[in-house]
Amino acid sequence: MPELEYHYLADRPEHVPLVMSWWHSHWHASMGDLPTLTQDFKATLGRHHLPLDVIAYLMGHPVATAALKEHELTECYPNYRYWLGSVYVAPAHRGQGIAHRLTAHMIELAKRRQLPQLYLQTEHLSGGLYTDLGWRPLDLGRI
Repeated sequence: MPELEYHYLADRPEHVPLVMSWWHSHWHASMGDLPTLTQDFKATLGRHHLPLDVIAYLMGHPVATAALKEHELTECYPNYRYWLGSVYVAPAHRGQGIAHRLTAHMIELAKRRQLPQLYLQTEHLSGGLYTDLGWRPLDLGRI
């Protein structure tokens, strides 16, 4: 399988509209107005502070994205810091192990940033691909 290339989305801002369209197509019910979200999202992009948004390229084409965030679902879990989130693989590239490799990359990035732990929320209660990477479920209560 060809190698993935990873870049901070802050270094590739021309792909922000694509990433936002991916997220909006998948999580639109919880996202709201796309133009406003895109503008707000651009203001958070960076390389040195959380959130850290990464875009993965396969053979020069953007195919996936993920982020390290300080907080996720703050209203439900205010005391839990450092989250992996926004993991998304473009539909045409699913089933190729891209999410697995991207998640592993994000875990390594979190280690290099010396984050003490990393949480995530997944739609799949079995843990899906995250179980294969060593994640274990926590009972944080119901939303």
